[in-house]
Amino acid sequence: MAEFVRHRIPFEGRRAVTAPATCAQRHIWKLMQSQLPDAAFYDVCYWTALPGHGTVQDLLDVLAELFRRHESLRTGFRWDADGGLFQQVVDSGEFVAEVWSLHRDEDPDSVLRAWRSRMRHTPFESARAPLIRFLVTVVDGAPVLAGFCVSHLVADLTSLRLLADEVPRLLDARVAGRSLPPAVPSRQPVEQARLEHSPRGRALLARARTYWERQLASAPATLLPPRDGADGADGVDGADRAHGVDGQAVPVRYSAVMDSRAVGLAVPVLARRWRVSTSAVLLTVVAKLLGRRAGLPTCALRLLSANRSDPELRATIGNLHTEVIVTIGLEGDRIEDVARRAFAACTTAYANALHDPDDVAELIASAHGPGVPVDLSYCFNDVREAHALPDAAEGRGRAPDDAALLRAAMADTVVAPGEFEEGETFFLVIDDEDPGWIRLVLNAERRALTPSEVHGFLYEVERSLVEYAGAAERIGEEEAGGVGSQATVA
Repeated sequence: MAEFVRHRIPFEGRRAVTAPATCAQRHIWKLMQSQLPDAAFYDVCYWTALPGHGTVQDLLDVLAELFRRHESLRTGFRWDADGGLFQQVVDSGEFVAEVWSLHRDEDPDSVLRAWRSRMRHTPFESARAPLIRFLVTVVDGAPVLAGFCVSHLVADLTSLRLLADEVPRLLDARVAGRSLPPAVPSRQPVEQARLEHSPRGRALLARARTYWERQLASAPATLLPPRDGADGADGVDGADRAHGVDGQAVPVRYSAVMDSRAVGLAVPVLARRWRVSTSAVLLTVVAKLLGRRAGLPTCALRLLSANRSDPELRATIGNLHTEVIVTIGLEGDRIEDVARRAFAACTTAYANALHDPDDVAELIASAHGPGVPVDLSYCFNDVREAHALPDAAEGRGRAPDDAALLRAAMADTVVAPGEFEEGETFFLVIDDEDPGWIRLVLNAERRALTPSEVHGFLYEVERSLVEYAGAAERIGEEEAGGVGSQATVA
């Protein structure tokens, strides 16, 4: 039977320093306050498989090395009497690692799932660094998996991916007796805060404010207003929504997961044909469906941005995540024209993703006049690592754009209830953990979309992509034969 020992491991760093919080840290802090008392809502878990060599001590030493390299892992947060948020980097302390020893016939994934569940209900104290905990699973004395649970204040998803790549490399070097590979030069969060308070940083924030003002001026007031008589859950009417039926509470939101091979095949076909990124393809279809449901010619969404276009931030471990509005015009006969507008709009949005969250909150609150806010509770989050426009030759030779193949792939699609939850009216996540497949996870408020409508929306995204890809294939064949043509999908 699996057993664990909780280790408390000392760490050291190069300096102790206090600085104002960055814009991204303040953004997440505001989101966390809105979820209280469930402070663990914005804690993030991630994990990486290890090659199964070395000792537990080797891995614990590697984890301690992470603290020396990355100041965010040694950072806590405090606020002054005026409500200002500060980041406080310590130069020493200790971290916690649970080391689980398993027999060969035991499942490491079950240990990971149980640990993640406990972490989900074990909030950090924001003022006490470090805001990260570790899981280590061991088989035959060698570590085979390292898990991270971290407050979103100190690390975003990109940071966790970087850590997941760094740990095995450091462990390999330590086990082989080589010098540890040096840390990639990167800007620490304290220096990011200083940049934001510099003349250059203030100019960037002023530019972003102007961008938000323009976007909000053309954004619709809302997309999916709550329906007074709508079902809180399928079969539960509005009068029973708050308390459910027979005393059983009905959740406010519902989540579903679609795993689709057809979407994975269709998206690169359309990206090549429309000359946009694969992310813009997905965003275009989602925006069209939301706009159609709302009966509006525009759609305003929040995009989640990693904010790493600056070379000095590419390897930064910290929270650089922000959210930025994009307003997409949906009118026009040709879907590729809408997609290209969406692609251009997203490029501009990401260029203005660094903003002052307090300024933006004020703008949103009075976007259409004093006390008349815009509802931006609609989020699109493509967490795939590769969004680029595919190479023109990619996929040729195996006919991924064959319409019959795409339709056949739809038979493999699975849609099921999910556990993902966000505090928004509509929150869609795109992922690609399995090669060749794309996963869409949609969490929506039941008063805006009932559970059956959530499932229907996901199926409609897939159907639209397959039909657009079939139209793109027909156009390609006609152009190859010298026949000019245009095609649209309703």
